[in-house]
Amino acid sequence: MIHLPTPTAFSFTETLRFLTRNEKECLHTVKGETIFKLLEIDGELVLFSINFLDSSLQITIHTPITSPKSSPQERTLFEFVKKYVQNWFDLEANLTDFYKTAQNDEILANLCQRFHGLRMVGMPDLFESLVWSIIGQQINLNFAYSLKERLVKNFGKSLVYNDETFFALPTPEKLANLSLEDFQPHQFSRSKAQYILNISRAFADGNLSQRDLEKLPFEEIREKLVQIKGVGNWTANYSMMKSLKNYDAFPVEDVGLHNAVKTQYSLEGKPSIVTLNLMSEKWSGWKGYATFYFWHSLLG
Repeated sequence: MIHLPTPTAFSFTETLRFLTRNEKECLHTVKGETIFKLLEIDGELVLFSINFLDSSLQITIHTPITSPKSSPQERTLFEFVKKYVQNWFDLEANLTDFYKTAQNDEILANLCQRFHGLRMVGMPDLFESLVWSIIGQQINLNFAYSLKERLVKNFGKSLVYNDETFFALPTPEKLANLSLEDFQPHQFSRSKAQYILNISRAFADGNLSQRDLEKLPFEEIREKLVQIKGVGNWTANYSMMKSLKNYDAFPVEDVGLHNAVKTQYSLEGKPSIVTLNLMSEKWSGWKGYATFYFWHSLLG
C-alpha cells in the first residue's frame, strides 16, 4: 500500500463530487468512498484503488506485479502510481495563493469558501485531455461522455477484477492505426474522428511529447498545440490547465464557464468573451483554477 499525505487544504468529499458528476464516466469508478483506476503502464495493465484516511490517501494496487518484490521495476511502478495520483488531484498546488487572489472577487471568494480544499482534478496524461476536449467540442456534455465511453470500450484494453470490468484509455499507437471508417459505427462525425487521429498520430510519431512541452513557456506550448488541426484555443487552454499545470490557462470560450458565471453573478444573459477577459483580470495567475471552481458550481 502507498500512503500519500494530503495538504491541509484538501477536500476528498468535493473530489468525489467531481469524479461522480456523470454516470457514463468509464476511465475511473467510484464505489462508496473508494476510487478505482486502471492504467496501461509500459504495456501492463495496473488497477489501483484510492481511499482517504487520517489525512492521507491510501493507494492499493490490485493487479499482480510481474517483477520480484522490492525490485527496481516494482519501485518504479509504485512511484509512477504515486506521482500519477499526486498530479491527478493536484496535491502540490499552493491553494493559499489561489485563495488570496480570489479575495479580489467577492463571488469567486465565496466559491472558494464553499468548496474549500477542492483541488483541480486534472488529467495527468496530456493525450487524454486533448482527446477528451476534442470529443467534447460543440456537443453537450452527456453526449460527449457517451462518445468517450464508446471510444474507450471499443478500442481500449480492459481488466476484470471481482467480477467488475475496468477500462483503460486507448494508447496513441492504437488509435493512430484506426481509419475514419472505424469511428463511423460509434456516431463520431468525420471531422471529430479526423482530429482524434491527428492527435494520436502526433503522439505516436513523436511529433508531440508531453515531456518536451512541459519544458516550454506558456505561449510556446499553446502555439505548438494549435498547430495541430482540430486543436483550437479552447482545446489548448483546457489541456494546458488540466494536464500541464498552467494555472493561468483560460478556456474563455467554454460554454460551461459562461453558464456558471451568468448564474453566480446573477447576470441577465451569458457574458461575452470580452467581458470574461475583463473579469478574469482579478484572477490573474489562477484563471484556470477560477474556471475549475466555476465549473464545480454547476454541480449544485
